[in-house]
Amino acid sequence: MNIRMNTRKTAVLAATGLLTLAISGCSLFPHKNALNGPEYSSDTLPPVLGVGSVDAEGSKRKLCSEGELAQLFASVDPALGELLKTRTFYFGTDSSDLSAANAGSLDAHAVVLAKSLAKVQLSGHTDERGTHDYNLALGERRANALARYLVSHGVSDDRLAVVSYGKEKPASDGHDEAAWSQNRRVEIEYSECKLAR
Repeated sequence: MNIRMNTRKTAVLAATGLLTLAISGCSLFPHKNALNGPEYSSDTLPPVLGVGSVDAEGSKRKLCSEGELAQLFASVDPALGELLKTRTFYFGTDSSDLSAANAGSLDAHAVVLAKSLAKVQLSGHTDERGTHDYNLALGERRANALARYLVSHGVSDDRLAVVSYGKEKPASDGHDEAAWSQNRRVEIEYSECKLAR
């Protein structure tokens, strides 16, 4: 009888200990914020007003040429040139969290959008794994994560449009991690490359 009671007490204590550890585990290992500020995942932030899917008419708008972009970027701030070359941002598997490595380039794009009349389309993409609907939603979450970051850095939400292509427009046609890592991305595409008056 005594052995059963001790075994039961040990089991209860062990279960209580595990539950306590699980509850307190969040505070034992703080979440590392990739961008040293609020989490820029569209899973954790409210939607940005005015940012939504691009309609058929919006998707037909003329994108800026590389020449127009070079002229726009140089007119705004030539010192940002290297940072502005990055217009594709990559994501981890099943993730819409931005990497800390993206902050400098995104800040530079925010400066351009604040000092010009340019608009951008944020095109979300995924790798080939997952269902069609899942990948469309994930691509949209990724594009919205960039939109939220830009809005939080002073860009008006009416300058941004979000579209998700899911897995329909891969950057790489391979079927391995090397290809998938190139396909998990958001591309910034500029239109209306004009300086503010």
